[in-house]
Amino acid sequence: MARRYKKVEGGHGHHGGAWKVAYADFVTAMMALFMVMWLLASTDQKSRVEISNYFRSGILPEGELAMNTAAQIKPSVIEEAGVPPPSAEQASMDSNAEAAKQISDKLGRLAAIDSEMAEVIKNVKIKITPEGVLIETVDEDKGLLFDLSSSKLTPAMQRFLKAFAPIVVKVGRPVEINGHTDARKFAHGSKLNNWDLSYQRAAAAREILEGNGVPGSQIVGLYARASTQLYDPQNPLASQNRRLSFLLRVTEAADKAVRVDNIDATLANPAAALPAPAEPVAKPADTPPADDGGEHAK
Repeated sequence: MARRYKKVEGGHGHHGGAWKVAYADFVTAMMALFMVMWLLASTDQKSRVEISNYFRSGILPEGELAMNTAAQIKPSVIEEAGVPPPSAEQASMDSNAEAAKQISDKLGRLAAIDSEMAEVIKNVKIKITPEGVLIETVDEDKGLLFDLSSSKLTPAMQRFLKAFAPIVVKVGRPVEINGHTDARKFAHGSKLNNWDLSYQRAAAAREILEGNGVPGSQIVGLYARASTQLYDPQNPLASQNRRLSFLLRVTEAADKAVRVDNIDATLANPAAALPAPAEPVAKPADTPPADDGGEHAK
């Protein structure tokens, strides 16, 4: 008995090559669109007119082949300009960061070999600002920096300033010294106030720095801040507000290019830049501080 074989048609007809043709058309269209967009972005109006004329006739009005002109299209602005140089502000901040690291490293080495010095250095705060490097000695330990109600520096603070002076000289930047107090008022009728006290503290620091090698010409400002620039504004009476701050300024050229908001004095004309209440006050006569007023713990 003869067997009959049934032919089974394959079920994969949908796997033909039609989709490849459609995909190739799509890719070609995208490439053409990219070329048009690139030509529009990288050519000026005159070049676009010349290219348009070429695709119409192949000849420019002057008789030159349009493709010869198209081959001379200028590079884009990014290609011509290359990498732009850093801004003056960024260059200043980079310089400040380098100076801050140098100061921090030197103070860290001092703290590692001198435990008494380490007690003061742990209260030193270094901040990078557009105007320079701000070093603040904050009285975290209540009496570590100054005697009570006095501008007299403690022996520990005097030792720190003597060690800090060579660092200031090494960095070589103009330095501005600021004296600060907390917001506690002196007793009514006292001949001394927070303006006087903050100035005397700044002056005491200047005397030690100059006595240990810092040239007088490097110290460009000596300011009484009183309680106008509190370290802890939320706690005006906090001991941290009683401090000295040293601003190692950027050079004069960079200072002209970069204006600063967080410190109000400028190297070229510090007096004009100060707000009215923060002008340096004249050093008073040797008047003993009141025992029952002022900071009580300054």
